[in-house]
Amino acid sequence: MKTRFISRPAFYALHILFWIGYGAILYASLSNWIDSDFELWNAILSDVLASSAVAYLTYYWLLPQVYGKGKYGQYILLSIALIVLVVLFRVHIQGISHRSVSYTYFIRSVPAIGFYLSSTVIWFIVNLISAQRNEIELRNSQLASELKFLKLQLSPHFLFNTLNNIYSMAYFKDNNTAPAIMKLSEMMRHMLYEDQGKFVSLAREIAFMGNFIELWRLKLDEKPKIVFTHTGIKDRHRVAHLIFLVFLENAFKHGNTIDGAITVAITVDADDQLYFHIKNDIINARKTAEEESGVGLSNVRKRLNLIYPDKHTLALEQNPTSFEVKLTIDLQ
Repeated sequence: MKTRFISRPAFYALHILFWIGYGAILYASLSNWIDSDFELWNAILSDVLASSAVAYLTYYWLLPQVYGKGKYGQYILLSIALIVLVVLFRVHIQGISHRSVSYTYFIRSVPAIGFYLSSTVIWFIVNLISAQRNEIELRNSQLASELKFLKLQLSPHFLFNTLNNIYSMAYFKDNNTAPAIMKLSEMMRHMLYEDQGKFVSLAREIAFMGNFIELWRLKLDEKPKIVFTHTGIKDRHRVAHLIFLVFLENAFKHGNTIDGAITVAITVDADDQLYFHIKNDIINARKTAEEESGVGLSNVRKRLNLIYPDKHTLALEQNPTSFEVKLTIDLQ
């Protein structure tokens, strides 16, 4: 009966206390019926020894080594043999203490059968809990692996696009090249060193988004109208790392940056519900923005489903002149 919640000495101590308590119960119930101290202690000790033997042999040997290996016929025969041997042991130690021999055997067999059944039930419950725990650990491991894979797809995609932008600026000797490199350095620090867990500070994520927007401002010859607002942000608010990046990339890559506009808004209400809204004008709608974005939106959908199951809603709205993303996340 292994446990992960208490130390081994404490585990053994609990078992000893249980059998002492069981013996005390026997003493209290039998002392009124048996006058001889020798016979009384003989009955108590034989009961405790026989019952503990049944319990531990069933739990640690019969169930895991016989039943657990699919030897069901052998398990039934050995179980019957164990009960019979224990009953014979008790009858031999205590003798026939009742006028009816059959009643004597019945009385001696009740504790043995009781502890056999109890041990069996406990074993199945423990194994069921263990199986569920293993399944949860396996599922979490698989989710973590999948999330890591999605993040590995995401980060290089962003990095290569940004480096290409900075290369173009450097090639044309743009004076904004140095500020762009500094912005990229700050963003890479956030991408690499903030990702120690699944969630990061929402305030830091917003600062990252601000750097992203400024980097695109430096790169674009045309200056689209860009509005970025955020309200209700608290220090306690945390969000999945880079969860908004794909939406930002798509807005700038596929939006109309000549004479269009891009608006980004993040609001957190008093109930810790986060509302993310981004809208960009588009040049034409020969393809939907979702089709244009390729694997990006597919990945972010998977991440949202893995990190925020039943705690988010995502709506994409396409019309001939604009593309909109509305995302709600329960941060509680």
